[in-house]
Amino acid sequence: MNKALLVLSIIAIGLMIYAIETAQIPPASVKYQEVYYINNQSSVYVEKDGWGLFEMNVKPRVKGFELSLEFPENTSYLVDVGGKEYRGIGTFKTTMSKSETIYVHFKVSDELLKALYYDGATSKMEIHLEKAPFWRDHYTIYLIPRKSK
Repeated sequence: MNKALLVLSIIAIGLMIYAIETAQIPPASVKYQEVYYINNQSSVYVEKDGWGLFEMNVKPRVKGFELSLEFPENTSYLVDVGGKEYRGIGTFKTTMSKSETIYVHFKVSDELLKALYYDGATSKMEIHLEKAPFWRDHYTIYLIPRKSK
């Protein structure tokens, strides 16, 4: 009887570990402005000068989760989180503990801009929200050229 109980305990612990590793519960609710649903994809416009912008309203469900924005290669950004401005190239990371409105301004490289407007290329940015052990969420926003009428 003890062997059967031991085997069931090992199986239960294994299932519990698997459930924790694969669970995806969003650590915050996120609402976007200036992000549009085009061709079954969340998309943001890139202007002919290479600039794009959007706004995120983040309401945390847990405190202290990490928010990261991964921009396309050689894309510079200006991110305003609660009145504090961050500039950089590549990936932006911050820790969120309270509700914030985040303004994201970015400028794609000239090569990517030409590819988007003239070659029909696609590009995307990734947004990750994560806090161990099982709080995580992922968003993909595609960059599209603004078509003039």
